[in-house]
Amino acid sequence: MSGLKDLFFGNDEEREDKNVENENLVTADMNVGEIITKHPLAAQFLMECGMGCIHCPASQMESLAEACAVHGIDGEEIVDALNDYLLEHNA
Repeated sequence: MSGLKDLFFGNDEEREDKNVENENLVTADMNVGEIITKHPLAAQFLMECGMGCIHCPASQMESLAEACAVHGIDGEEIVDALNDYLLEHNA
C-alpha cells in the first residue's frame, strides 16, 4: 500500500533512480575536461556544436559556461542538449 509520501515523491526506488540520473548530469559550471573524462561521448557532441578546441589545455580550467561564452554559444541550451544526448546514449 502506498502512502502520501510515495504518491507525491515516488517510492524509495524511484527517488534513488532520479538521484543517480541527476548525479550523471552535466552542469554549466563543470570543467570541459571533467565532462569529457566523465562522458567521453560528450567530446564529439561538443565539437559538432562548434567547440573544436575541447582538447586544448584551457579546457582543463574552463567551465562549460565559459567555453560556450567564448564561442558565442548559449550555455544553457548546450547543457540541456548534452544531457539529453548523454541520457539517450546511456553515457
